[in-house]
Amino acid sequence: MTELAKAPPPESMRRGRKSRRQDIVNYAALSFYERGFDRTSVRDIAANAGMTSGSIFYHFASKDELLTWVITEGLKLGHETAERELIGKTTAIAQYRALILGHLKALHDQRHTHKVSVREWDKLTEEARAELKQTNIRYRERWLAVLAELQSDGLLRSDVEIARRMLIAALNWTLHYRAADLTDLCALADRMGAVGLNMDADAFRALHQAA
Repeated sequence: MTELAKAPPPESMRRGRKSRRQDIVNYAALSFYERGFDRTSVRDIAANAGMTSGSIFYHFASKDELLTWVITEGLKLGHETAERELIGKTTAIAQYRALILGHLKALHDQRHTHKVSVREWDKLTEEARAELKQTNIRYRERWLAVLAELQSDGLLRSDVEIARRMLIAALNWTLHYRAADLTDLCALADRMGAVGLNMDADAFRALHQAA
């Protein structure tokens, strides 16, 4: 009996727990996005997930911890989406456009985690923000490297860090766009990329497609 007590739970059980936690994170992301963090209760999340509040507290100690998990997932989604768009892109102009399109896709696909990470960042504890900022360094450095190369190529004539901040802010602001303006993210990426380099959208499109 002692040996059995020390044995780890079956793999199927571990997968089930992990899947349940992920379900809770997804429902929490949707709830935080629709209602806002402050107006969402654990009871609201539990109702959406079809479980009791106690079941959620079995997996997460508090609503604050749940928000940290949601935003962590949002940042992860943003990084993964950008990396997928960058596959096969070898020039700075093509990588620049890929980063813009990847950011837009992370914000506007079917999941709400990345949206929440933008909207509710200031609701995190200071400790959580400090940890997640470290997680976000790689994404920032990716942008800076691409923008620095564009600057070296003569396509960007402004400060690299200021350009990055303005572009990210503009991309995040698309959360407030009308649905009609978000039907073609590729076209939107071309328009926003062109503005970032003070170019005509058609000229920008021709440039990155030829790269």
